[in-house]
Amino acid sequence: MGIAVIRRIHAALLALMLGAAAAAAAQPQPPAGNPPPAAPPAGAEPIRLLVGFPPGSTVDLLARAVAEGLAQRVMRPVEVENRTGGRGGLAAETLARATPDGNTLGIVPASLLVLDRHLARQLGHDPQAELTPISRLASIPLLVLGPPGAGPRTLSELADLLKARPGSCGTSGAGTVSHLTLELLLRTLNARCDMLHYRGRNGAVAELISGGVQVYVESAVIGLPLVREGRVRPLAVTSRARSPLLPEVPAVGETIPGFEAESWVALMGPRGLPEVLVKRFEAAAIAAVRDPAVAGRLRALAADPVGGTRTELAATIRAQDSIWGPVARAAGVTAD
Repeated sequence: MGIAVIRRIHAALLALMLGAAAAAAAQPQPPAGNPPPAAPPAGAEPIRLLVGFPPGSTVDLLARAVAEGLAQRVMRPVEVENRTGGRGGLAAETLARATPDGNTLGIVPASLLVLDRHLARQLGHDPQAELTPISRLASIPLLVLGPPGAGPRTLSELADLLKARPGSCGTSGAGTVSHLTLELLLRTLNARCDMLHYRGRNGAVAELISGGVQVYVESAVIGLPLVREGRVRPLAVTSRARSPLLPEVPAVGETIPGFEAESWVALMGPRGLPEVLVKRFEAAAIAAVRDPAVAGRLRALAADPVGGTRTELAATIRAQDSIWGPVARAAGVTAD
């Protein structure tokens, strides 16, 4: 069942991307006095954009959605280079060791910056200390999902059920964003359940659909097509406010004021990147993400465009690090 589910998800994502592309093509062209960004000149040295996950993964697709817009604004080709391993840690370590000359950048997920550093006993490096924040590019809403059919229809109903009779909760693996977000949610609701850790999302999604688990947290990239097909029931989104992707689904913050947990990706450089280059890449990234065509491609991947400043990114890293550290320690899990 897992393979069939993932195939349906891929088909739905492809339809979303094609729809976004068609919408972008239908947009009116900018006036003659405001031409679109020019293509990088031929022969310009490319920038390596390191991604720690395989081609076709969520982070890879988000990186490729932004790369062209970034290239147009820095007037240099931007080539995505996949360096997989260590849950994205290999690419981050490669970026940390790169010469800070503007020739190497990276797309780094929140999980590596604010989660894994609390889980891995021997990470070998500290991404927060060894990388330079440039811009938070996009956020990916997380969905609190229940099985279809009978069962809780709201977050409040889920909390009441788990308090009265703790059931089973599914995760895509111990120490994952799915797991720790669920741990944080249960702690905040003062509820508990038996955690069932699956080896990847396939098993967890299949069990949710069949009713084998009562709740599961998944990114909108995977969860949104399942919701639209009626295979799962959305109980809430974990972002601060309702997501434009599912405006009818309440945010957890409507039940638990102040609650926020979401995945995101950021543009980072090696430590010691000169201030002039940091400013240049920051401005280019913000402009690229706010470009309607790039923003459309991000939304087609179930991501909300952000385009934040480096100061905002640094503040986000500090704030979320203070949240996830205690959650990881209380859960007693490691990524080793």
